Amino acid sequence: MNKVVLITGMQAAGKSTIAPLLAALLGPPAAALDGDIFFNAVVAGNVGMTPDPEPEAVRQLELRYDASALVAQHYADAGFDFVLSDIILGEHVARWLESLKNVEPHLVVLVPSVQSIVERETGRGSNSYRDWQKPGMTLADAVASLQQGLREIPQRGLWLDTSEQTPDETVAQILADDLKASVY
Repeated sequence: MNKVVLITGMQAAGKSTIAPLLAALLGPPAAALDGDIFFNAVVAGNVGMTPDPEPEAVRQLELRYDASALVAQHYADAGFDFVLSDIILGEHVARWLESLKNVEPHLVVLVPSVQSIVERETGRGSNSYRDWQKPGMTLADAVASLQQGLREIPQRGLWLDTSEQTPDETVAQILADDLKASVY
């Protein structure tokens, strides 16, 4: 049975770096996809998520999740192991994984410290947290606020504090027990 691995976590947690590294060690064949491809596909009328999202933002988010699940299923049906990196939180995690059929589902949640995320975000010169950064809040406050969504993820799979890990160390830890710890 082919493996489908969902790697989730906050912005700057390392998802997009870890996914292709992990996929390269699965299979063969194996494929990886960053869910941002579907976010970026909406080139007109994109409505981003905010702390108080508009209904259209939620609709586009769920469309993105559904599209990535279809792609994962398509690759698995073709005999591939598949790794998706995306920010999928709360009830959407179970919905995404449970939509898959005839696969071995895995969940990896990357949970580096707030300080580690702030350093990574600052290091890459961006602020993906600006919509959560209300007046008077620091970037660390915004990260901590958004991290509340991690608490709504079912406490299953493999949860990793990657604050002090290199990408290769994170992948090695995911694979340490042949993915048994991450089975959903």
